[in-house]
Amino acid sequence: MSAENKMLKTAGFMAIATFLAKACGLVRESMITAFFGVGNTVDAYFAASQLPTTLFDMVIGGVISASFIPVFNSIYEKENKENAMTFANKFIGMILLATVLLSVVGIVFSEQLVTGIIAPEFTGETAALAAKLSSIMFPMVIFTGLAFSFVGILQSFGEFNIPAIMSLVSNVAVILYFPLFGKRFGIYGLAVAILFSWSLQVMIQIPSLRKMEYKFRPSIDFKDKYIRQAISLALPMLISTWVQPLYSLVNTRIASGADGVVSVLNCSNRLYLVMTGVFSFVVTNLIFPKLSRTNAAERTDESKSIVVGSLKAITLVIVPVMVCFILLSKDVIGVIYEHGKFTHDKTLVTAMALSCYSVGMIGLAYNEIMTKTFFSMKNSKTPMVNALISMAANVVMAYLFYERIGVGGLALATAGGSVVNAALNFIAYRTKQGKLFEREDLSDIVKTFLAGVIMAGIVLALSTFTDKLIVQNTVGYIIHGALCGGIGLCVYLILVYVIGVKCFKNAVGGVLRDKK
Repeated sequence: MSAENKMLKTAGFMAIATFLAKACGLVRESMITAFFGVGNTVDAYFAASQLPTTLFDMVIGGVISASFIPVFNSIYEKENKENAMTFANKFIGMILLATVLLSVVGIVFSEQLVTGIIAPEFTGETAALAAKLSSIMFPMVIFTGLAFSFVGILQSFGEFNIPAIMSLVSNVAVILYFPLFGKRFGIYGLAVAILFSWSLQVMIQIPSLRKMEYKFRPSIDFKDKYIRQAISLALPMLISTWVQPLYSLVNTRIASGADGVVSVLNCSNRLYLVMTGVFSFVVTNLIFPKLSRTNAAERTDESKSIVVGSLKAITLVIVPVMVCFILLSKDVIGVIYEHGKFTHDKTLVTAMALSCYSVGMIGLAYNEIMTKTFFSMKNSKTPMVNALISMAANVVMAYLFYERIGVGGLALATAGGSVVNAALNFIAYRTKQGKLFEREDLSDIVKTFLAGVIMAGIVLALSTFTDKLIVQNTVGYIIHGALCGGIGLCVYLILVYVIGVKCFKNAVGGVLRDKK
């Protein structure tokens, strides 16, 4: 099997594992509400589980592997494996210190943190229960820090499958808690199960780490030049990762005065981020270690080739998804949410928001790749500045669009912020590194978008014709979406092959050769 097709196979496995993990996450949430009902107990649990993850993400969560991988690969490329592993242990020692301190603070001040940050409206028994559950779950930040650090080591040595299944394994462990122990241990047992599920994310990586000859010897040395380098990268990286959460915060703040608008935005934004994030996650996790190594070795042409190939691949995948989410959002929302008290009227409003969010899918996907590209060059300040500018643009657009379009305007402002952010990153890359795309590369991307436009025309025509013929219920949404989206996707795939999008033709050709 060629290296290119091996990468495609790995990407496929990662995508499937990520989808399954997200699906199991939804099952887990539904089992919690089904088992305990909807009330103060479940409210306390969700607030308690949100507290450690929120503080972890705010302090160090989103940047552990992002700051670790460039420095680790630079040491490995310029020096040797032994020095890289020494740095890994110093980095892990620092993360352990930070997460242990965070856990102690979280346990000691759990009640104040719950009522002061997450749920100020909680009182009495609900607040007390949330504080107790939070105290049980807070040590999971230690396992989270270790898991993310170990992921950086594995991915640097080309192991992507084990990190891809981590969330799937932990979600399955929580799901199994209910039939095995739920009745006996109740909500406190669930908190312990959550803590155990995070420890599994560490344990399943240990065999692979041993194969790579990693020895767990954490130490603390803040004077080490590489540790200082990782810390200097971390803060700007952290600010860059706040973009999407802050977009959501702005939208929630603006829409909080209107009944039901916040839930509409949450439902649609969650789907938008999940679908775009799955594909972006696969691509960026595959390329990040290799980009870090090529940039450390100053192999600029190879680095550019990786970035361009990734952008072309993500365009090929995201364009048809974007078309379907913009034009068939009613089917998507109807199948997933239109049950019980979620009426058809709410489906229509939420679908409009999803359509508007989806305009920014390609911008969000591009931005993920370009941000990781800068991180791989140990340049975290440029994407941070661009992220701050895009946040400001989002705020302006949100206020302007909400007055004119309503809930769809807030979603469109988020999409606009993603596009602005991606555009700024492209401009910054060209300014610092020179031309990114050759004429042939631009031709491939233009052809892909052209195929997407033709697909959109066909899907729109089919949707308009069949909309009144198919009953608008769960089965009808599935039939309508599968018919219009399926035909549109077939047309798209035929077009990208016939008009000669090279990355698609090469992938098809490689698969056919491997089957012979």
